[in-house]
Formats: sequence, C-alpha cells, structure tokens
Amino acid sequence: MEVNTVSFILGPDGQPVSSQQEAHAPSALLRGGSLPANPTIADAYGLDPGLRGGWTYADGLGRPSLRPGRYGVNRDAERYKCRSMYYLNPLFWGAIQIAVSFLVSDSFSYGEVYDRAARTALEDFWQANNLGTLISERWMPEFFLDGEQATVWPTGDLDPGADAPARIAFLDLDAGVRVEGDTALGTVAADMVYALHLRQGMRERTWNRGEFVWTAQDALHNDPRGFPLASGAADAAMAYISLANNRLNIHEIQQRIVGVYTAMLNPEEPDGGDAKWRAKGGAFRHIPPKGAVVPLITRPGYTDKNGNKYDGVTEKLEFPRPASGASDAKEDMRVFLRIVGLCLGGLPEHWLGEGGSVNRATASEMSTPAVTLGLRRQATLRSYLDRTLRTELRRRNGSDRKYRLPYSKVSKDGLSRSTGYRTVTADLMEFPWNLPRLDDDSLDTLLRVVTTMADRSWLSDQTAASRLGADVPAEIELMAAAGRTFGQGRANVPTPGGDGHAQGNQDPAAGANAP
Repeated sequence: MEVNTVSFILGPDGQPVSSQQEAHAPSALLRGGSLPANPTIADAYGLDPGLRGGWTYADGLGRPSLRPGRYGVNRDAERYKCRSMYYLNPLFWGAIQIAVSFLVSDSFSYGEVYDRAARTALEDFWQANNLGTLISERWMPEFFLDGEQATVWPTGDLDPGADAPARIAFLDLDAGVRVEGDTALGTVAADMVYALHLRQGMRERTWNRGEFVWTAQDALHNDPRGFPLASGAADAAMAYISLANNRLNIHEIQQRIVGVYTAMLNPEEPDGGDAKWRAKGGAFRHIPPKGAVVPLITRPGYTDKNGNKYDGVTEKLEFPRPASGASDAKEDMRVFLRIVGLCLGGLPEHWLGEGGSVNRATASEMSTPAVTLGLRRQATLRSYLDRTLRTELRRRNGSDRKYRLPYSKVSKDGLSRSTGYRTVTADLMEFPWNLPRLDDDSLDTLLRVVTTMADRSWLSDQTAASRLGADVPAEIELMAAAGRTFGQGRANVPTPGGDGHAQGNQDPAAGANAP
C-alpha cells in the first residue's frame, strides 16, 4: 500500500485556492511603471535623426522606414516617454516639480533696467505674456521633458507693431516641427538654427531667423536638436514604480494566503480518503479573525495491513510567508530614487522623500551637486530670457537701435568705483533677471562670514543685513518710524519684574550685547 500526501493552499474561506476559478477584485497598482499602449510610439521608436551636412530634422513624418537613431536613442521616443511619465508616474512628476521649484521658485522677477526704451519693452513684454508664470509653469517643465524649446513671434498681419508688445507662442515639438540649421552660423544650437517649420494640414508655416528663439539641451556634435533633460530619470522612475508594484503584489498574496495544509490520504479507504479530507478541511473552513488554537491529530506512525510502518507520515498546517525578495527591496528602490535625483540635476534622495541615513552633517554635502548643476540650469534660463528680450527689442525698435547702459570701473587701488555709460545694440543687451540664490552655505556659515568681515571693518551694515536676507531700505523706514537708527544697537530692555522706570544703556556698543 502507498500513502500519499497532498498539499493545498487555502483561501480566507478555508477552501483550496484555484486561480482558474477564483474571482476577486483587481489589486491596486501604481501607474507609471510602463509606457501606455499607444500606436504612435511604434512610429516614434527607431527614427533616424538624419544628420546631413551639419543640420538635422527629426519630425518622423512621411518616412517609409524607421531605423534606430545614430547613437541608439531616438529623441521622439524619449520625448514621448518623458511626457507620458510626467502624467502617469508620481515619483517622476514630483521630482520634476521639485527641480523646477529649486531653479525658479516664486522669486523669479527682473531688476532695474537703465535705458528707458529697453525698460518699457521689458515691462510690456512681461505683462503681455505673463512671463513669470509662463517660465515656471510651462517653459521650465517642458524644457525638462522635451530638451528643446521653440519660442516664436507673430509675423505678417499678426505682428502688433512697434507700439505694442508681442504675444509669443511655444511650438509643440510633437506636432511636426522641422528644424533647419547650419554650423556656419554658430557652434551652439541656439545660433546655428535659422528656420523652424510647422506642418499645419496641407501647408507648412515657417519662422525665419529673428522670428524665433531656439533652445536645445545636449545638442552635441553639430546637432542643433536636443534630447530630454529628464530622460534617464524617467527610466529609473518607471523601475521604481514597477518594483513598488511588485511589493504591493507580495503584500496582497500575504493577505490572501491563509495557510498550507499537508494532509495524509489513505488510499485503502473506499473513496481514497476524500471523505476524511473534506472532514479535515471543514475544520479550517472558518478561521477566526482574532486567532485560534488549530488542533491537528497526528499519529506517531502508520502501519498498513501488510505490516509496513511509515514513521514519517504526519499532518501539518503552516502559515507561510511568501518569498520576500520584492518586499525587502528597500535598498534597490533607494538606488532607483538616487538615479532619478541624479538625472534631474543632482537632487539628493532626502529631497525626494527618502531620508535614509542622512543627517544634518551629510545633508549639506549632498546638496552641493544640486547647487552646482542648478547654477548651470539657471545660466541656460538667463541666456534664453536675454535672447528672448533681444528678439523683442529688434522687433519693436529695429536692429540698429542703440541702448544706453551703465557700467562700473574700480580704481587701481580698489578703494573707489566710478560709473560710466556706453551704447550698445540689442544683440549686446543683458537684463537683470532675479532668480533664487543657490548655495549650500548654512546659516551658521553665513553668520560667521558676515561677522568676521564686519569685525574687520570690511563690510557695511547695509551689505551685512542684505546678505542675511533683510530688505535694508524697508528696515530703515520702519526703524525711523520707531525712533531708531539703522545699524545702532538696541538699548537694554528692562528685566521683567525689575524697576519699570529704569533706563536702558544708551551706549550703542553696550546695547549691541544686550539681550
């Protein structure tokens, strides 16, 4: 006689689980672990950018065959991936938002422009295009996602003329934009592009040099076209969400699998032991949610009718834990998180919600790459804004118009400064854009620097206060209204409970040390 054991996985109702017959609500999944099904992506992948004689086009329209890009990537597919993940992947979306806020924040504005005509053009252009919101809400996010940006001006009858500001527009690079460039015009993408073409139905609209501003990221090797700044981060963010979904799946399995019952079936029974199995299984059909004592009757051994003894035969009920590889993947997920931050500008992981082993001493060091790369991104933004305003000045006032600009000269001994004036065309204009100050100096470090310079009389009170974030003109007015003088120490305040008529020390030097 032969004794068999059969293993079953029981569901919450005590019945054996059958994946073919079991019906349950679909589990929750995080979106953004893969690209959505879209027939256009098949057309985008494998497109050859088509470098020819120093210029390129990569719209992908009307080509009979699609081939891999020159370096194994295709900008149209990369752009599609980044745009899709921005809307689907919560980690990718949040990281982009943090990176944009880090670079622009809410302090983006412009400073004082000396030349009256240039100042008027800047003020009109800012208001007409809501430039502050346009940069933070559209230009910067789209530049991260596309790696390219085309700003165009109204032409022909749509041009408002010299007396009114122009309303600019951004071209959607997925709408069939064709770019023409020539390395004879410059060595960077912004200079070498001389025409933009947009296909609109059966016709093509063109903007020529002077009617647009072109910006491209990673435009290398005489290629005026760029690649998405966030492309690498999108891949890591997709892997992060996929791994998170694996963890959710493991946790769901842990909730659904109650136990594994290894039962002994005696084939000598008339029905092969099925009746006894059903009786045994019925004992575990309803397991109390608060826990219970589960009895199992086990013999030391089993002897069949022929006298064969089976000492190893037993029954057992286990509450197993499924393979925990995915649920213990914390370190793997941190790796993907670091890659997302690195690709978006060196963002440290604690900026993305993962503190890990970061402390105050290491946090400041981890932000150094973000500050360094952030300064580069701000330089790109300033260059774009300068080129945008120069284009607007040429449109309104012509390319020969001169503008008066002040400049400073420091004496040879370094103790005095004089102001001179020069006239330049719009091509040489630079504008005072105010962007968030990026540095990794702590408040303690800044205080030590300011205090040291002030102690050696190298720093004025006004400059010291400005370095610490004070609005000096506003503070001077407020202090004057209270009968105080900016830069003088405050008089000693009477100690609570002491003589209310006692006069504080009026000596500024002594007052500086007063609490």
